Amino acid sequence: MRIWPQCVPCIYSARARELLDAGNLSGEEKVYALAALAAELSRANPHSSTIRLASDTYRFVKRKARDPDPYRDYKRESNRLVKERLLPLLEERVGRLAGYERLRSLLLASIAANSLDPGVPGYEKLDVSLNVELGRDDSREAYELLRGARRVTYVLDNAGEALVDLEVVKLLRSMGLEVWVLAKSRPYQNDVTVDEAAELGFSEYARVVGTGSDAAGPLPGELSEEAVAALTETDVILAKGMAVFEAFEEWAPPKPVVHVLRAKCAPVAAAVGVGVGEGAIALRKPARR
Repeated sequence: MRIWPQCVPCIYSARARELLDAGNLSGEEKVYALAALAAELSRANPHSSTIRLASDTYRFVKRKARDPDPYRDYKRESNRLVKERLLPLLEERVGRLAGYERLRSLLLASIAANSLDPGVPGYEKLDVSLNVELGRDDSREAYELLRGARRVTYVLDNAGEALVDLEVVKLLRSMGLEVWVLAKSRPYQNDVTVDEAAELGFSEYARVVGTGSDAAGPLPGELSEEAVAALTETDVILAKGMAVFEAFEEWAPPKPVVHVLRAKCAPVAAAVGVGVGEGAIALRKPARR
């Protein structure tokens, strides 16, 4: 996705906070690192990619902080919070639902849990709720696509919400679908890695595949062969979060994509067609050839 002016201070704010929180750095080192971060961002131009800029600057933070996974504790706490507080509420809400209503309710819960996002100002707080307002709802069409599919690829996003995503994957398996799950090969912010996805239990219900990198979203040139297969040899893609949406604004998989996200900023909200803070279940159809 092409950068908007407000993307630059947004990315800087997230990365600066990560450097300030880095326990491996002295105060003097943090000053130098923050100045170097500003220099990294000074290379941005109106044609820059939000996803590439976010990925490159996070790699910069990991190098400077001498920490390959700065969010390890945040991810563990996110999973604990969702498991203890949100999943019991979710079971009460969807326990008796089936079919389309169950899928839609689970996707809504996954969007609600997507509020745990330290990479976006205003969404850093570890809190969970099942309340979400949809600004775009293509869930009925998405359900019909899934009913006619044989294989689906589920692209994971953040820790915490991944436990809700697991419930969606279980439902997809019960519908007779072969499920592939795509997760980061190496840590990016609080996103689930392929190893963490396996630990959470996804391998019991799906083939878990690594993207091949620590990029914020699936980027050409950084995808493993398995990841390319997962995105091209499937019938439907269910894609969680803003980063995947932003990546697919730059290149389009040849398959229908159901984006499941909360639009946390004006650029993404405008592209999806919703208000800032609203959720979306948005179908992206492949371009006709």
